[in-house]
Amino acid sequence: MLDYLHFRYRRLIRSVQRQTRKLRRDVRLYIDKHIWGKWHQLRVIRKLLILWWGLAIIILIGLTQQLSNINRLADILFPVSGGIYSEAEVGSVRTLNPILPENSVSNDINKLIFSGLTKYNGSRHIVGDLASSWDVSADGKTYTFHLRKNALWHDNVPVTSDDVLFTIAAIQNPDTRSPLASSWKSVQVTAPNPSTVVFTIPSPLSSFIDSTTVGLIPNHLLSSTDPQAMRLAPFNQSPIGTGPFKIKDFQISAGEINLTANKSYYGGAPRLDGVTFKLYSNNQDSLLAYSKHQVVGVAGISPDQINQASRIDGLTINKLSLPDEEVLFFRQGDPLASNVDIKRVLINSLDQGKISQVATDGTSKVLNQPILPGQIGYTDKYLKPHISISSANKTLDDIGWTQGKSGVREKNGQKLEFNLVTLDNPELIKASNEIARQWDVIGVKLNINTVSLEQLEQSYIRPRAYQLLLYGINIGADPDVYAYWDSSQVNDPGLNLSQYKSSSSDLALESGRILNNSQERAIKYDSFLSAWDSDQPAAILYEPVYIYPQSSNVVGFNAKDVVEPSDRFYNINSWTVNNIFIRRGSKK
Repeated sequence: MLDYLHFRYRRLIRSVQRQTRKLRRDVRLYIDKHIWGKWHQLRVIRKLLILWWGLAIIILIGLTQQLSNINRLADILFPVSGGIYSEAEVGSVRTLNPILPENSVSNDINKLIFSGLTKYNGSRHIVGDLASSWDVSADGKTYTFHLRKNALWHDNVPVTSDDVLFTIAAIQNPDTRSPLASSWKSVQVTAPNPSTVVFTIPSPLSSFIDSTTVGLIPNHLLSSTDPQAMRLAPFNQSPIGTGPFKIKDFQISAGEINLTANKSYYGGAPRLDGVTFKLYSNNQDSLLAYSKHQVVGVAGISPDQINQASRIDGLTINKLSLPDEEVLFFRQGDPLASNVDIKRVLINSLDQGKISQVATDGTSKVLNQPILPGQIGYTDKYLKPHISISSANKTLDDIGWTQGKSGVREKNGQKLEFNLVTLDNPELIKASNEIARQWDVIGVKLNINTVSLEQLEQSYIRPRAYQLLLYGINIGADPDVYAYWDSSQVNDPGLNLSQYKSSSSDLALESGRILNNSQERAIKYDSFLSAWDSDQPAAILYEPVYIYPQSSNVVGFNAKDVVEPSDRFYNINSWTVNNIFIRRGSKK
């Protein structure tokens, strides 16, 4: 019995082993055929498969994007009239009068309250403002302007040619002390009728039309004001103009100036209810005001604030081109500053690209001459040759300025040392320090004095009480730089800040500004640049940009190239700050 059971057990074991071997063989065959075989086939076609997968993903992304676009198209941004546009400004205001401009803040506010016969648009072109049209005589000496019929002062008195006559007479009167007087010297004004004004100039002047952008002041309110008392007139705190906005309240101590919309504006009633200017002491506070939701625009920030501004949600940073130049003026009345051999070494040794980078974080363009690229007369012939430190040292040695014990060069007991005055702002301080650093390497010492704008203008610029001056100038849309380099402008209120005098330069400037033919003007300006390059009265350093942050909710702003920062407001009557999204096809 036991033998039989043992036999059955062994037989069962052999059967299980056979089944196991068969199962293992079947599994292996199955894996080889259905798994490893398929994987091998997949390896063969994987490139094609990956391509198809990639194509499917791209199609899916494209479909998602299209659906998103369809949704966006279904909702459109609709600007809504109303609301207050508020802007932060740096500085203070005491006088609002376009013929007595104080600073950039007053210029901005004047631009909204007052209108000129013409204005610049956002592409730096002259267009009509209070004038509907104008004609120029064949000889270029007579300009006839035709006034709009629907233009009213803010007190609803019609604008007439008498207002133009009064404004120009006030500018020309020396008792008014308008800084605009030089632009209107020897200009005769007549008014054949209430809607026509005729300007006659002694000789053709290509840039004359630019002067007609000055804001007009009302004859009926100021004709009895003594010109000597114009700066102190109550009108300057309660101005009446013709612009798109009118004064609502102006208290010097409040740090805020409020304007309200002029519903009778001849260019169309503004879509904004008003504009508020909030005044701050520095750029940092003005930018901080946006972060605190106190304003929706900031009137210009320094280049070193761009990174900070770009991190603020909802803030658009606009960069506007200006015909500005940052200039290092050498006053010609000073023995050292007027020495051409010294100036040539100092100017040509400057690395202007480095100065531009340090001062403006690379946002500016390096310049070399008084006429800007793109303007009539600009040429590459007079690009400043940069000399190395070793060449600068050798030249100074050759003209007798040797290294002293203090490291500053000396000659006959006199040190090669200069005093520079400039505006107390971050950009010009950085530029000044970089100039000082570069000159220090060649043994030239530069002492820097930074002062407020008012002190700079009153104590230094007007009396020409400086040796070197670092200062920004605006040469305008036309390349007529007569005001900055002609010898007739060496004293205040002229703007020849180097007090540069050259008969050949004067002749070229005075001839070029009366020509209308571009090629002929270019020839004259080439003569000017040749004389200027030979005499080296200044170093033209760089062309800055105007950095203008605004909330992305502001709709309508579109300026790109402006003559002055205030020109950014040329179309402010069409701006809005309130916006809603409306489904297409739905009722508003």
